[in-house]
Amino acid sequence: MAENLLEVKHLKKYFDISHGFSFGKGKRYLRAVDDVSFSVKKGETLGLVGESGCGKSTTGNCIIRLLDPTEGQILFEGQDLSKMSSRELKPLRRDIQMIFQDPYSSLNPRMRVFQLIAEPFLANESLSQEELRNRVERLMEVVGLPPEYIGRFPHEFSGGQRQRIGIARALALKPKLIICDEPISALDVSIQAQILNLLKQLQKEFDLTYIFISHALPSIKHVSTHVAVMYLGRIVEYARTEEIFARPRHPYTEGLMAAVPIPDPELREKREKVILEGDLPSPAAPPPGCHFHTRCRYATEECKKTAPEPRELSPGHFCVCHHPLENAVGTMGYGKG
Repeated sequence: MAENLLEVKHLKKYFDISHGFSFGKGKRYLRAVDDVSFSVKKGETLGLVGESGCGKSTTGNCIIRLLDPTEGQILFEGQDLSKMSSRELKPLRRDIQMIFQDPYSSLNPRMRVFQLIAEPFLANESLSQEELRNRVERLMEVVGLPPEYIGRFPHEFSGGQRQRIGIARALALKPKLIICDEPISALDVSIQAQILNLLKQLQKEFDLTYIFISHALPSIKHVSTHVAVMYLGRIVEYARTEEIFARPRHPYTEGLMAAVPIPDPELREKREKVILEGDLPSPAAPPPGCHFHTRCRYATEECKKTAPEPRELSPGHFCVCHHPLENAVGTMGYGKG
């Protein structure tokens, strides 16, 4: 059995939004991440999925400490990153890297490709100019960029090529964990599959562990070993990828999967239509009880009053719901069951 590379325990990230709006009523907080726990084994991929505003990117930013968590533990190889100072974190930063959503805004437009990819080496290692150039050219070849492009600026590349530069930067220091924050959402559909396949290839070649953040279920299904579904700052369902896609148990997961387009018109007609009505509630004022009850077609009075606890419905399949589904719509069989 692979050991856990990362363990997140009861992670919370609250933003103080009371300034100018409290009117003497005390502090108000936006609960972006609200008691999230999960683990990722070495060499595996955890897919974090949910609607925009559910807290998945904030979770990733807390893990890499771009944001300081409000509460909880982030254990990387047994070391608690949440309690470390910037100085203590520095030697560990080479082991945890990030691929950002927008490949253009994440690259300095005034730096050439050589400078962009060389930057991690310059900050962490002492290399001769020849060694530095050799490493940069090697990384460019690994991610599918011709080495002769080494003197170009970011604006001279397509979106997919710019994301390959970002991937090369993330790989430079041979990290153990890479957080992929919506790495294909800003790309053309024709390029998305290329980047997904590249990430899978690199995972095998360099023994990488991923946290793959996305709102696109087909992408999550393609790359992930396990899936965690987030809603309003909380994980509501967690299981192995094949299990959760074949048999979702939370009504929110069912609704997300029912929204995935099916190319075959006959299968599309057979599939039950499930529509998530209403808007995502504000994380500054989440509903009482189960946070999802305002949009759930199965909600009862119990759901409105009492918050459900996580339940293991089958080995490794956890669901936070009072009334987990038995015959939900899945996207592997495109039907019930």
